[in-house]
Amino acid sequence: MQPSTKFFCYIICVVYVKICISFKFISLEGTMREKNRVIWISFVLLFSLWLLPGAESASIIRSPYYASSAAVNSAETIELDYLGQLGLSAQEPATQAALQQERILAAISNNSYPVTPGDTLNLFYTEGKTTTTLTLQVDGSYRVSIPTFGAVSGKDKTFVEFAREIEQLVVTYLPYSLPRVTLIGTGAFSVTVRGEVVSTREMPAWGLSRLSSVIKGATDYASTRQIQITSRDGLSQTYDLYAALREGDLSQNPYVKAGDVVTIFQAERLITLAGEVVRPGVYQPLEGESLQKILDTYGNGVLPSGDSRAVLVRRYKGDSSSTVDVLRVTAEELPSFTVHHLDTIFVNPIVPLTRAVSIEGAVTMGETVVQTSALNSSGRLYYQFFPGETVVEMLQAISTRFSAVSDLGGTYLLRGEKLIPIDVQSILMGRPSEVATLVLAEGDRFVVPFNQLFVNVAGAVLRPGTFPYIPDKKAAYYINLAGGFDPAKNRNGAFTVIDKQGNKLGENAVVPPEAIVNAKLNTFQAVNGLNLATTVTIVGLIATITSIIVNVVALSSK
Repeated sequence: MQPSTKFFCYIICVVYVKICISFKFISLEGTMREKNRVIWISFVLLFSLWLLPGAESASIIRSPYYASSAAVNSAETIELDYLGQLGLSAQEPATQAALQQERILAAISNNSYPVTPGDTLNLFYTEGKTTTTLTLQVDGSYRVSIPTFGAVSGKDKTFVEFAREIEQLVVTYLPYSLPRVTLIGTGAFSVTVRGEVVSTREMPAWGLSRLSSVIKGATDYASTRQIQITSRDGLSQTYDLYAALREGDLSQNPYVKAGDVVTIFQAERLITLAGEVVRPGVYQPLEGESLQKILDTYGNGVLPSGDSRAVLVRRYKGDSSSTVDVLRVTAEELPSFTVHHLDTIFVNPIVPLTRAVSIEGAVTMGETVVQTSALNSSGRLYYQFFPGETVVEMLQAISTRFSAVSDLGGTYLLRGEKLIPIDVQSILMGRPSEVATLVLAEGDRFVVPFNQLFVNVAGAVLRPGTFPYIPDKKAAYYINLAGGFDPAKNRNGAFTVIDKQGNKLGENAVVPPEAIVNAKLNTFQAVNGLNLATTVTIVGLIATITSIIVNVVALSSK
């Protein structure tokens, strides 16, 4: 608020008290309640007027070269499903023929392929000059019966071991028969999966099916750390699939067998890790594992762009209020901080330290520019620039903040005590300029003057005021727009022309925008009448204020 406006506030309050006395809203003999009421109303009126809105506050603009550094506030991009936690994906199965051929090749090339009920194999041997071929199949008890030679059990044996036993049996009865066993078909069976699943189901499997391949029906809240396999013999063993698939311990992902029952338990601790970490995702940390271990082991560490000095943890309260707490964990607290079930951990990006320059004057504060020639209040912008950013890059970023009244040609840069002219108009039009490549420095101050297309006519004219600027017009044109000279105040047509820099121009010079054409007051009536009116006004105002003060003092003393 300008000082003149503040003074006006005081005058309004004083006049209010004077009116109350004049119209006998209170009297010198009035009650103390009446006096206090008027005084309080005066103070309230004064305070309200003082708080009238003034000029717009400064606005901050961030260089477009900065990437978004807003705090992470959601984990919507994190895969929450069970397979996603283990790094698995639901793939469409191949055709039955292609699948069977792939299984045969995989079983032959894998020396650990176990004998599976349903496996089909060929036995070749020679007897004399005759070559015999037998097609054999493993039954449900892992045995094959070979005519003439007997039966061989393949339980808990690999196919390589099983084939050698068959060949040895044949050689025992037929020396030099050169027996050979080949696999021509793989068996298939089913495994029961129950527990934290959509529904208990029988999952198809074969000899090289591991535990991870039969758990596709698990819910999103199923445990990846506790999965139990109960064999047909009634023996149970618990496995940690996360350790197998994400840490490489394949002993925790065994081959399943016919008759196995897989039980998936509910997760005891489920957390979401998001933000600036190497491997964001949903994890199930074990009891006692700290937030530091979660970041280092599960998240594979914080990215260089992450701020590990203040990790945010969003936690649901366990009470009936269903409220959410956001905890800020410092770097010192990470090794001892314990996570809870369903916590969401955010590692926010580092907010880079920014430096700023100011742009003030004829610039708009809002994003939308109203193109008008009306006088505007000065604005001030703070521009947070990227290291190495130049003047031209900044001007292109804030070009929408200039308006019709911005004097782009008269803009200048204040750097310390040095004033550097900046022709913004030429720069934005793509014209070469050495100043355009100037690198921004902290504390730079850009000043954009107002460029009003008006000419002010004042003094001894009939209608003084502000008139639209017309190029190439002289002072006589604007004096005529103002109604011409006032004969009572100007006797010889004398005038002066002052441009906006304060320079005096010749009488025949072309009048520039924002110039002041002042018709001189050079008659006795104009000069003395003005002084007399000013004196009378000041004396009257002083007398009024003095009278009010005397009345208020008299009221207070009663």
